[in-house]
Amino acid sequence: MLRIARAVDAGPAMSSSLAESREFLHIAADALGRYKLRTSLSVLGVVLGVAAVIAMMSVSQGARREALNHVEALGLDNLVARNRGTAPTFTGLTAGDAQRLADLVPLTRTASPLIERYLRLSRADKSEMARVLGVRASYGTILRLRLERGRFLSPTDEQSAAQVCVLGSAVARRLFGYHDPIGDSVRVGTEYYQVVGVLREVGIDPRAPNTLAWRDINAVAMVPLPLLSGRSIEVAPMQTADEIWLQVEDGARVGDLAKVFEHSLVRLHGGRRDFDLVVPRELLAQRYRTQRTFSVVVGSVAALALLVGGIGIMNIMLTSVVERTHEIGIRRTVGATRRDVTLQFLIEALLMTVSGGALGIVLGAVVSWGITAYAGWATTVSPLAVTLAFVVSFLVGVTFGLYPAIKAANLEPVDAVRYE
Repeated sequence: MLRIARAVDAGPAMSSSLAESREFLHIAADALGRYKLRTSLSVLGVVLGVAAVIAMMSVSQGARREALNHVEALGLDNLVARNRGTAPTFTGLTAGDAQRLADLVPLTRTASPLIERYLRLSRADKSEMARVLGVRASYGTILRLRLERGRFLSPTDEQSAAQVCVLGSAVARRLFGYHDPIGDSVRVGTEYYQVVGVLREVGIDPRAPNTLAWRDINAVAMVPLPLLSGRSIEVAPMQTADEIWLQVEDGARVGDLAKVFEHSLVRLHGGRRDFDLVVPRELLAQRYRTQRTFSVVVGSVAALALLVGGIGIMNIMLTSVVERTHEIGIRRTVGATRRDVTLQFLIEALLMTVSGGALGIVLGAVVSWGITAYAGWATTVSPLAVTLAFVVSFLVGVTFGLYPAIKAANLEPVDAVRYE
């Protein structure tokens, strides 16, 4: 019974509170509507500040996801050595280094050398230049390549020197259109290869600025390594390789294993450091550090814009207090409390900043779309950015609207009524 009585008592109180809130909103909207241009210019600062926050966070989030996708394409648990030699007499990396490194580096799961050639692929009347990679069957495991159809290269293909190939999705689409290429033939250079697999499309654009992946998997053809070099690794382990890929079992320890990898390879090459070591996990950390610097710089600009917007809100509210001193005196005389006056002016400030924040979110999303469309940068407007924008606009309203509201509430009713 006591709970029911409390609920009954709370009902009229809640209705009274809602009616009071609606009245405050109506008064605030009416007061702001008297000076539309002045209000709009004050709100504009908040709109631009929030739009800057949204755009900055969308670019940062998009870049973060893009960086993660690029490194995942390389593999966070992979180590890569790239040949630095260019002269014909310069040996550099060899295909046999892959197996020797697999034996020397602890926690190695698998390894594969890679030879790259730029050859013409053709079928019927369609032809294009593309990167052709000579790899071992383990390369698919190292890069976690997924197939749209067919199969990947197998150890049997390498041992029997089978003239088979696996095509990237873009190459397969350009050469075969909507026709199923599995079992069909494609000419690679001067030889014909049977297509045994088509890779699933990977959403990586290596032409993007500062990309981490240096090869578009969608636009390559892969063949058994002996077919491209003309010699098997068992027969000619010293044949030149362009890259050595090594996958470890524990990605968290890849930094320590990279030191072992580098030291072992230098010893195998007689003390010469004729290669470049690439550690994808370190590339990701470096990319994140660059993005944090960018976010701090752009965030400072956004904070400055919000500060200017907040100062504009405070300025218009202080002006409004002076202009409406007589109105405040009358309201106080007929029974309005200091709390009522404080809430009235605070709601006016919040109405401007929150509405400005909503418009800023829309403008920021449009700017993000424009950045993607015209600059080619990946952007993502996350729910966190939208929530942060609303919170920031609310805090700006409270911070810069509280002082004018308190100043209005502290006016003496008698002096305010006589104010002209």
